[in-house]
Order: sequence, then structure tokens, then C-alpha cells
Amino acid sequence: MPLTDEPPLVLSLHWSDGVTTWQDGANGPTDEMLDTSPDGKGDRDYFRPVERNSPKGFHWLQKLAMWLMETQDPEYFKGRRFILADLPTGYRLYEHVRVPGPNSMTKARTDTYLYGHPKGPRKRFRSIAEFKQHFLWLASDTERNPKNCACKMCCGKGEVTAEPIVDSSAQTSAMSTRGAVARERAAATVQTASPRAKVTRRTVANAALVVAAPAPAAPTAPHQSTATTVSTRSSSSTPTLPTPVPFNQHHMSSSYTAAEREIDATRSEDIFRPGELVWCHCTEAWSLGVIVARPAPPKSPGYTVQVLKSPLEAEMSRPYPRITLRGLRPWLAWSTPEITIPSLRLVLDFESVNWQQFRDIRGLEVDASILKSRDIDTSYCLIDKIDYPYANFYTGVFYGAEKIWIGEIVRLKRHAAPHANLTGLEIMVVVSIQDHRKQPPNKTRTGSTDIMIQGDIYEFVTYPSSTSPPPQIPQWLPPRLIIETKLKNEATSRAQNPTVGTWRCIQNGYSVKLEDIKGRWYESSILIPELKGRHKFQQDVQSGKWDELATQMNEMGNAGQASARGWLRHARRDEALTKAVPRGFVLEKDPTMNSQGVQPGFAVQVPAQQPPAAAGPAGMVDLTGGDDDYAPQEDQQPSDDEALTRQMEADVASFFRTEPVDSFYGSL
Repeated sequence: MPLTDEPPLVLSLHWSDGVTTWQDGANGPTDEMLDTSPDGKGDRDYFRPVERNSPKGFHWLQKLAMWLMETQDPEYFKGRRFILADLPTGYRLYEHVRVPGPNSMTKARTDTYLYGHPKGPRKRFRSIAEFKQHFLWLASDTERNPKNCACKMCCGKGEVTAEPIVDSSAQTSAMSTRGAVARERAAATVQTASPRAKVTRRTVANAALVVAAPAPAAPTAPHQSTATTVSTRSSSSTPTLPTPVPFNQHHMSSSYTAAEREIDATRSEDIFRPGELVWCHCTEAWSLGVIVARPAPPKSPGYTVQVLKSPLEAEMSRPYPRITLRGLRPWLAWSTPEITIPSLRLVLDFESVNWQQFRDIRGLEVDASILKSRDIDTSYCLIDKIDYPYANFYTGVFYGAEKIWIGEIVRLKRHAAPHANLTGLEIMVVVSIQDHRKQPPNKTRTGSTDIMIQGDIYEFVTYPSSTSPPPQIPQWLPPRLIIETKLKNEATSRAQNPTVGTWRCIQNGYSVKLEDIKGRWYESSILIPELKGRHKFQQDVQSGKWDELATQMNEMGNAGQASARGWLRHARRDEALTKAVPRGFVLEKDPTMNSQGVQPGFAVQVPAQQPPAAAGPAGMVDLTGGDDDYAPQEDQQPSDDEALTRQMEADVASFFRTEPVDSFYGSL
């Protein structure tokens, strides 16, 4: 039976006896053996490492995985393809290369050796066939007793039959970033149409093998989408196992962002993150600002927000404390209005403007905040490089207005996965964030970010509530998504035609460009009550209606015209805010950050401005953002600002619409 065209399934060993050091030296070729210099005759005799993504490296990974699965149910797995995510930890593949000199009688030759056996470098495996028995023992022996290994190196007497045991601790997804790792997920059973295809997640803490998802792109592969093509979308609600992260979890254990990621992975009404661009009601009018610090009750019950200003007023501005969720909106919730000063409408770069010439023009601060926000919308900045030797992985990225982490739930643009025929309502659970640019030119606009985001793509599928058995929500999904889905099902099960739903994986291990992401996913149950009123939200829920926030959001890069202007890379987030906030404004973390993992917005404490006593009605919206331009309604004279107000009111009205919004948010 020929192999199928389906992408291979990834197998990951999470236990190994391999070691990289032996008797105070390397458990592998010595430095002298790695020296490629020719000898006196011109011959070269040296060792060189075999790269994971080389043809030989892939051959080893595929062959070992296929051998392992063939020991199970050969008939069922016949024709299926498998691959190891990597060699067992501690094992490294080398080639012994002999290159003859010009007049040498030596023959060219290349031999392959696998180092890593705990008995030292002399116990190297000389072929993949010689390593087979030891590998099967690694993958199956729950006792981890070398005496059970019958390989030539161990000289054991036992013989084991490999049985794939999926670690029960693998359920709280590594993507939840709550300090859990992929192999700490709870027990679940994955079924297929055939009873023989059943793989049970056993509750064995020391299991060796994790059966994962279709193969992700290689960490150092060229930056292109690596689609796991799905020809049809099955109606089955059977969950598909998630893609593992392409590096060991310990690489993230000492990350300085760990505390912040844990906070953001937990369901909370504190949905905005330090450094994010938001709409804010800090004064009598709506403005554009940056989150400086999240709430820290009881001392600081609300957010601290720095409003964006022109360079003429930025130095005098101070952050506003105690801004509640009701006074904030995601950047992608509303569209920016047109620039009010005609001569600024053709300006695309905030920092290139000669602001002095506009000093006495009314509405300048409005236009300045709009221009700066559009620049931020098309910027990006990587966060917290992971200590991983073979690729540039990061724990997070500032993408436009928002901060995205590994484990994040993001919304995808329609063209993100051409083979999947996306509708714009799908989500991705991020597995890795990788930089493919070798020498990143900071502060230079480019057509692509060269940042690849890998993860699993899910669509929401609904069933009649009478379906038996009811559809199961994959328990390895981020906890925030699980909770929100349960709340949604509780509501829709009360409808006249009751339904329940779940998330079905339609693409495993898929890689998209950063700019193919619309933005973060937000809980409707948290934001809709603030946007439309808690009473209205409760009425809808009781009647079986669910107002989906994702259908009412814009996408990153549109406001700033990224398709025409390109994307601007920064080394630090505060570089994207320059001249619109006071000098000394700092967002990046350092060892002095507080217990919540966030740092004050200023190196020196400054007095904060006070928020308004009460927010005005949502329909009265503008971007003034300061007291200087505010005057009582009866004292205002007709001016160009009226057009601004009307435009903003129209934008807000569009956001509050409850019907499908494709006509307004065309990018969806």
C-alpha cells in the first residue's frame, strides 16, 4: 500500500537517557576530531554535525518513527506517515568525512554516527538500524530500566515491544502559558472511524511517547506557509491532538515574561495588557492611549493609561490612573476618523511632521493621536527571545496595537490559509513565534514582517443540542476559550432551535505570516456587556442569543495602510511611541518590575492626571483627549470638529450593530 499524500503525524519523545557530556568532556567528537584542516598530505579527516533539517536528518526522524508505529497495529498504520519531532534528548548525529587531497591514495568516504549513549562516546551507534532496538526501548519502557534494553550498547537481556503511551499530563496546553507544559495535559481519548485506530491517553506519569499532530514546518525552514492541506471539513466532532511546541519547554521556564503570560492566559476582566494601544475615556471625550499598567487592587483598582499627544504637548502629559474597563475599547473595535487638518491628510509618518507650524490650529491633538496610532498599527516588536540554539523563537510579539504570546488565541485573515477556504471567523492557537530575518533593519519599513506564527487552526461547529453524545470541547485548548465556549453553549441551548458547539481543528501545525493575523481574540461575555449594557446582554443570553464580538472587529494593518506603506520593526515597544509620550516613558521590563510582571511607565514617578468623574454617553465620541480643546456644548461654535464628531458617532453606531457586519468591516 503506497504512502498517502497526507502530511506525517509528529511523534515526540519526552524522556531520554541521552547525555551530551561524559567524564568532564563531550559525549561526542572532540575538538580535534571536528577540525576540518588538511593534514600534511592534503587529506581532510573530520566530523561534522548533521543538521535536523538536512535530508539525512529527516531520514533518521522518519525511519525511527515509522519503525515505532509499525510495532503497533501494522495493518491499521500501513500507508500512514510519521516523523519524530527531534532525536531523543541528548542524542546527536554526526558524519565522519574523509576527503582525499589532490595526490592522495585515500578514498573519499562518509560514515554516520549517533552519539549520546550514557556509557560514553565509544558507545556510539554506527547506523540507524543499530539504534533501532535502543530507540524502541526509550519509547516504551515505563520502568526506564536499561536492563530491559536488548541493544548492542546496553547489552541487556530484556526485549520490549513498543507501545505508544500518550502522557496524561499533556492536556493543559503549553499554549495556556499558565506554567503548564504540553506533557501535563489530562487524560483524553482520541477516536477515529475505525475501532482499531483508537489511541488512549493513559494516566502514566512516566510515559515516553507523545502522539502529536501533523508535522509542523521545520524551525529553520524558509518563511512560507506550510499548509497541512485539508480537502474537506469532516462533520465529526472528534478532537485532533494539538501540535507540540518545536522546542523543549524548559527553554521558557526561566523567561522573564512567564508571570505576565500566566496572567494573560487566565480568564479575567483585565483583558488589556501593558503596551497595548486602546481607545480610552480618560477625559470628557474618547482618546487614543497606551496601557501603562494593569489594575492592581486595592491600591490601583483600574488601568493606568497614557494618552497619545503631539510633540508640542507630549512632555507635559501624564498618565491617567483608575480607568475602568467601561472606559476602554480594543483598538480594532472602532475605525479612526478622517484627519481634520487638510494639509496633514497626505502625511503618513508622525515623526516627519513639522508640528510647530500647526501650533495654533484647533484639533491638532486629535490629528496627532490619529497619525501616531496609524503608525503603531503598522509596527511590530518581538518580545523575550527564547534560549534555543537553532532558531530565533520568541515568547511574544507586539503586533500593531496588541501584544500576542505563545499560547494566544488569534483571529485569522481570510487569505491566511488558502487551502482551508477560511471564512474570517476561524481562530489559531499559537504554538511558536519565529523570526526569519537574519539581519533585521529596525525602523525600516518592509513589505513583510518576516515573522512566522505557527499553530493549529480551529473552526466553530454547531450541532442540535439533542445530539448524543454531545460534542466535546478539546480540553487542551486554552482555558479562556474553554470557559467562553461553555458559556456560549449555555446560551444557545436556550434558543428556539437549541444548539451547542465545539472547536474543530481544520489545520494542524500551520504556519502563517504575522501580518496574516487580524488580531487578538476577546471574550464576548466580558466586552459585550460593557459595550451594549449588562441588562441587554443578560436578556439576549436568556433568550438564546449570543452576540459574537469577533464578527464586529477590524483587522490589524488596515488603519495604517500596511499593504501600501509596509511594516515597521522596532527593537523595543517604547520606540513605536516616541514623540507622542513624554521622554523617559519605558515599557520594557527589567529586573525591577513589580510582582505582576509589569513596570511603571516612567523611570521617575510623576503625578498622574485624574480621570473624569463619570464617563459621558458613548454616542458623544471624539478624539480630543485633553481639557484644552473641550468646551461646554452651548459655547461651541460650528467648526470642522463637527464633522469629526459625526464621523466618530457613525463609527460607534456601526460597532454597536448586531447584524452581520461584512458591509462595514469589509476585511472580514
